[in-house]
Amino acid sequence: MSEVRLNTTEREMLADVIEASLRVVERHHFYEWTQGIFQALLPHEILICGVDDGAPDAFNMHQFSGTRYFRAEHFEAVCQPRDGLFARIVSLWRESDRPFLFPVDRPSPKVSAELVELIMKNELKNVAAHGVRGAAKRLVGFYSFSRVPPEALCGHTAHVAEIVVPYVHMTLLRVLAHEQRVNGHPLRGNRHITRREMEILKWIKAGKTTSDIAEILTLSPWTVKNHVRAALRKLSAETRSHAVAKAISLGILDPMD
Repeated sequence: MSEVRLNTTEREMLADVIEASLRVVERHHFYEWTQGIFQALLPHEILICGVDDGAPDAFNMHQFSGTRYFRAEHFEAVCQPRDGLFARIVSLWRESDRPFLFPVDRPSPKVSAELVELIMKNELKNVAAHGVRGAAKRLVGFYSFSRVPPEALCGHTAHVAEIVVPYVHMTLLRVLAHEQRVNGHPLRGNRHITRREMEILKWIKAGKTTSDIAEILTLSPWTVKNHVRAALRKLSAETRSHAVAKAISLGILDPMD
């Protein structure tokens, strides 16, 4: 099989993407970068990022989506730490340390019908994923691109992923480091925000009080307050409005919803 290589145009695109990454500091910059100039190299609508959380096989999860079909409940399901889709893809990737593509070029018993169902049920359509190893071969980052145009999902895309994923990782680390400097501690993504907490944040964004939310959701005010406190803690927010602002920046809440 002939060696896969970038052509001259793609090399110029890669240089532009790398240079543009240096201007990425904040989370919205990262979104604009991956949904903008980056699309020329690896077009996609959904990017799910897992960054080493310090514990074995634990990731701080982040998502950057350009489609309304991939909702918060899909992200929550995909990122379940033990049996979620992301964990399963990471496990398959570890067997070769080579990019994982779905649909695959040829049938494989390792890509079970259950895995296919998870990919489709959670609105991903397809997957091109690759990881980054650090010291002592520790997996420090894993990045999954989905809703890639079908014609672009091929061995060439796998080659592109091997080249660009380390730059994606370093760029996201810069964003997280900036957030740590600004907030005094890193934001932890929205893997830890439950569906109920997201629902309550949505009502807070709509201007509802604790009593209003309790009545709407048929909960006690005490239960609502507990959910709010949990969301504030997980988002490293001091007030409800601060939590809503962070939830929007993380993609948990739709600013137009």
